[in-house]
Formats: sequence, structure tokens, C-alpha cells
Amino acid sequence: MIEELRIERMLHNAFALARLPDGQVCLIKNALPNELLKVRLEDKRGVLQGYALEIIEANEHRMKPSLHPGLDYSHIDYDYQLVLKQEVIKDAMHRALKEDLVVKKPIAAPKIWNYRSTVQPLVNKQGLGYRQPNTNEAVILKNDPVANLAINEIWQKLAKTNIPKGIREMVFRANGSEVLVSLIATASARNYMNFAHKLLDIGVSGISYAPYDSRGRFRKGSERLAGIRKILQKYGNYEITVSSNSFAQPNPNAAGQMFLDMAKVVPNAKNMLELYAGSGIISMHLSDKFENILATEINKSSIVSGQRDVERLGIKNIEFRQANAKTFEIASNIDLIAIDPPRAGLNAQARAKLNNSKAKHILYISCDVVTWARDIADFRKNGWNLDYFQAYDFYPHTHHIELLSLLSRK
Repeated sequence: MIEELRIERMLHNAFALARLPDGQVCLIKNALPNELLKVRLEDKRGVLQGYALEIIEANEHRMKPSLHPGLDYSHIDYDYQLVLKQEVIKDAMHRALKEDLVVKKPIAAPKIWNYRSTVQPLVNKQGLGYRQPNTNEAVILKNDPVANLAINEIWQKLAKTNIPKGIREMVFRANGSEVLVSLIATASARNYMNFAHKLLDIGVSGISYAPYDSRGRFRKGSERLAGIRKILQKYGNYEITVSSNSFAQPNPNAAGQMFLDMAKVVPNAKNMLELYAGSGIISMHLSDKFENILATEINKSSIVSGQRDVERLGIKNIEFRQANAKTFEIASNIDLIAIDPPRAGLNAQARAKLNNSKAKHILYISCDVVTWARDIADFRKNGWNLDYFQAYDFYPHTHHIELLSLLSRK
């Protein structure tokens, strides 16, 4: 059905809230507070959802959106994006905590365009691009407005290059000068050796291959085809080793700013445990605050990379251990537990483990405001104070928010 609706406020995941005349709630995409829109509504799992077909009365902060289909806030001027994200945090905290806390505006990203050090575009006959959300429709782009300049230089050269059949996606990672590319393809690696050397000729520093898997990238590993395997990426005070398939924050400048701020708010103590450590960049930035740090991570390659980095950097007090955060037993002498979990946050078992620990502090970094607010509410019910929290805008022109928080025992 098609309705004219007045938008009330912004919610999580780039939805805006409106109501039908009978009070029924509607969740609308491509909408801003106070706008009057003509929208098409569909019932999805008992909730009316829709997309703006026509803007009858526009919000003054509305802009012409980017063609990039993943930038669901690109129709909003940047300062107002931060205001809306602040409101989204307030809303999530009110729902979870049943009270209103003071929420500061997210700290702006150092760069609002060309900030990403890694992107994963699809490949088709027309070039590189991204799918429209929840569809198979591809949007082909001449460049990626949020990828860094080194990636876009290669992206534009590829527009003039014959890309072999079978390559479904490419993963780019660049530190500003060196660019790594991984070819995600349906044919075997030997089919792409000649193409890999052509990529070296146009300025790519290293090329790898991974077989295409509908479940996700790199499920079956990867192999080097040509050039270097890894590069150094700087986050805050430290350069860490990354490859095209390693997990590291895609906005190094914004993440580095948060890591430096994090070190200022964390108290000095003796023993720290980091869960979901990856290659240990959080532990590195807190290495001056503790005598001993144990960094645990389930992924073996991340552990190996982290060990090599701390040896290269001369950091002596970080020990890495391969372990599952869900089952790892927390020692009684741990003063602070640092966690940066997946988007789903902490399940009840993981929260209970932290609640039952002897730790005096929890440093919680989250990339999802709703699961973060849920977990913070649970911690507060179980004897923790929320001493500090601050949001960071790692991904301008999207709805995503990064949160840094510190809790202490009551």
C-alpha cells in the first residue's frame, strides 16, 4: 500500500519512524525527521516497512545521495548525520536501560570521504561495484567514494583492463601507497596467474586468490599469486601487519584516534585480559598501563601475526594465546577485561562469565549500538557502573556507530 506519512525520528539501522493515522508504527528507509513522504509499505514479519517514493516536504539537511548503495546516510549532510547518530544512541539506551543518560555527539571521523583502507566490490562485465541491499541488482561505480586514494587509483585502471571470467569479487587493502588485491573466483588459481602479473604492472603490490564460497569470503583459505603477501597499516601509535583477508578496522585514522583516547581513560593496573583480541592492537595501546597482558583470539593466523608484531615493536608484556572467548576461564588476578566482540555482542553466557569474574573494570568496544546497550543494561543490573562512554563515527555516510565504554564494579 502507498501512504503519505510524516516522519517522527531516526532509529537504528537507517530506519526512520512514522505512524499511520491509527497509530500503527512504520519503519521507513531514505527518510529524515519532520519530512512528509509518499511511501510504499509492505508487511515484513508483522512490521510495516517502506521506502520513500516521493519527498513532499524535505528536511533542510537532505542532500543528493551518493550512487554507492551501501551509503545509507549519504543523503544527509555530515554534521546532521552526527546529530542523528546521537539520537539513535539515546533511543537505544532508553529502550535498554529504561532511563535517559547524557549522550555526547559522536566524534567526527578525521576524513569523511576516501577513508576506508579495505573494500570488497563485486565484479561483472561492466566493471566493479556493489549490490543494492537485499537484492542481486549491481550498481557499477567509476570509483568508490569512501575507499582511499590508492585503492581508487587501481579501481580506475581496472576499468581499462580485461578482467578474466570467473572472478566474482575483489578484496582491496591499501595503506596509502601499497595495495593488496585478492581475487575471489570460481575457477582455479592457475587461471589467474597472467592476470596477477598484469595487476603488478598497473601498481598492485601483491595479489592473492581465494575460491568463491557463497557462505563468505576466505572460508577455504587463500594463496599468493604474485607480489607481497602483507603490508603495514598504522593505527594510532603502532603499525601492524595486515593482509587482504585479515580483520582490521577499515578506517585506520578514526580507529587510531579511538585507541589513543582509550589509553587516556583506562586506569593503570597489574593484569589485563583481552578477549576477541584479533592481532592485539587494543592490547598494544594499553601495554604501558599494565604489567602483564594476555590477549586471546580464536583465529590462529591473527595470533601469529600479533606475536610477530609485538616482537618487531619491542613490546615485552603481551602474551598471545589461542582460545575461544566463550569458553575461556578468566583468572582471578585479572584487573581489567577488554572486549571488542562481533556485531551480535555478548550472549548471556559470556556476560555471566564477566559478571562472575573478579575483574574491577571492563573496557567494552562495540560496533552495534543496540547490542551494546543491551549488554550495558545487563552489566549495570549485575553490579557495574558505566563510568565512561563515547561514540565515534568510523563510517561516515552510513548508519554505523562505534562505541568506547568503561565499566567498574560498584
